[in-house]
Amino acid sequence: PRNTKQKYPSFVMWTLLSFTCFRIYVGLHLSSKSYTTDNVETTSKDFYTEFVWPRKERTPINKLKQQVANKPKLKPLLSNLRSVDESNLPYKCGVIFFYHIACTGGSSINHWFGQQVKRNGPETSYWTKWGRKEKMEANFIDIMSNNRTQNIGPNEWRFVHAHGMSYFPNASEAYLYQWREEVESQGCAFVVTTMLRDAIGHTISQTKGMIKPNLTLDEFMSHLEPKNYNQRGIFERGAFVTQLDYLLYNMGPRNEYNATKEEKVRRAVELLQRHFDVLLLSDYDRFTDIIHKITGWSPTTMKPANVFDGDLNYSYAELQKIKDLTEANGDVAFIDAVRHLYTPGYLDYLL
Repeated sequence: PRNTKQKYPSFVMWTLLSFTCFRIYVGLHLSSKSYTTDNVETTSKDFYTEFVWPRKERTPINKLKQQVANKPKLKPLLSNLRSVDESNLPYKCGVIFFYHIACTGGSSINHWFGQQVKRNGPETSYWTKWGRKEKMEANFIDIMSNNRTQNIGPNEWRFVHAHGMSYFPNASEAYLYQWREEVESQGCAFVVTTMLRDAIGHTISQTKGMIKPNLTLDEFMSHLEPKNYNQRGIFERGAFVTQLDYLLYNMGPRNEYNATKEEKVRRAVELLQRHFDVLLLSDYDRFTDIIHKITGWSPTTMKPANVFDGDLNYSYAELQKIKDLTEANGDVAFIDAVRHLYTPGYLDYLL
């Protein structure tokens, strides 16, 4: 053939090029602190050793997970809640970890934090990583553990936005202990926060997601039927998830362990008590006031974002179904428990 003479030099050239690229990859892999995890099995021991746990002396993540599993159950008492000591504010540096539950005003909070970062100069930063892929949490944990909680400047504030598939608190609780330990060991604050709202109102707000796919209410809420405890919800951009399930399982299957609603509420409140420093129910002015005090940032107001301006019309029977399924899932009891614990003077009128 005419091109026989050109084949062998080309083959040698590509072989050398491939070998060079392989050496570069290995060098970067061994020297970089920020690994990627797209092709790694996240349940393996090697994953936690190589990709997640920072390379320094501390408790291995699997051991920490076991320690967390053996912790005694917390009683729902005011004395067991995390709190911010206002006498020590503002903190000089830290990480604000915002766990964004859909349809709770989280978009407004997220945009407000973005504006704060722009206003407060180079020593503040914003980072988020979320989406609809199953492997998203592995990447999120990798970057949090090896980057966002490391080497914080003496006057630096970092904002972290966790949302769809970013982080699954029920299964991955140990990382919140790890990240807090890492940040606080640098003399900085680790502030975990979220926003909640009325349970029935939240479910009604979520139903706007059935408009574009043109679903009936029965179709949209079918995953909340008790028999469908291991299913995901249907939503235009992902899944319809109640506040209780989002706090526990993010956008994964609803209640895949088939726990009772009472156990789900107990576990959710336990997570809040152990880790969440700032928790409010639809009180955005109070939220901004607290964050301003924690960081020392100049006060600014929060503007509404991602507001639905359409109409939602339901029959009495449909509203009753929304109420019944929300209650059966445990969300009404959950928000009631949160009000008792986190709203000062909630039942003072009975005294």
